[in-house]
Amino acid sequence: MAAEKWVYMVTAQTPTNIAVIKYWGKRDEVRILPVNDSISVTLDPDHLCTVTTVAVSPAFDRDRMWLNGKVYFAEIPFYRIQG
Repeated sequence: MAAEKWVYMVTAQTPTNIAVIKYWGKRDEVRILPVNDSISVTLDPDHLCTVTTVAVSPAFDRDRMWLNGKVYFAEIPFYRIQG
């Protein structure tokens, strides 16, 4: 039987979000209320963003992912990749 030749690729672009003040802990466990508020900043996605592409195919010998133009290979399936 011949190997399947299809490749499925998807690309996502997301803006960078930086937590300036992050809440820690909960003041009310039942209502899930934080101890204090949090403040974050989302940067302009036209200038600072992350572009991730994932490709899958039964013909691939291992999983691969592109993060900001750099290819990463997962040595074990579902391996966590950090860029």
